[in-house]
Amino acid sequence: MANAHGPTRERITQEALLLLQEKGSAGLSMRALADRMHMKAPSLYKHIESRDEIIADLQALGISRFAEVIRTSGKTKRAKALAYRKWATANPHLYEITFRTPLLRKRLPLGLEEGVTSMIIQITGKDHEHARAVWALMHGLVDLENAGRFPENANLDKTWNRAIQMLE
Repeated sequence: MANAHGPTRERITQEALLLLQEKGSAGLSMRALADRMHMKAPSLYKHIESRDEIIADLQALGISRFAEVIRTSGKTKRAKALAYRKWATANPHLYEITFRTPLLRKRLPLGLEEGVTSMIIQITGKDHEHARAVWALMHGLVDLENAGRFPENANLDKTWNRAIQMLE
């Protein structure tokens, strides 16, 4: 995308997201982002403090998109679990930077993480520890699926159904 409108924070985040989707987190550097925006890396630093700031913006975006998918996925635990899987496998790089990279909590919008955590606790209908255990199960399945760690003949739909039965 040409540098026609200047490097606004929103535009930098959107270009970083596109770069992330194309090259993964390993390809997300200030230099690569600056090149993508047709500018020099030092010029980008006039608008963004560091790569961590970009990561935090992407994490905030990922958390917000994830929350919206879960919020609108239907009322049952099954629908929400399947929405989690669908979003995570459809957005593997954003999922990775949001849920597999240390969360840059101090840089996230105030209340964002807590809002999603509260939503997950409400969905599970139990306490915080139960919600963490449920998330760990879903997260583990998604991680293994995204990493291609299951055998080719594994019936992942059946595996997910079994996991959901355990939660219900």
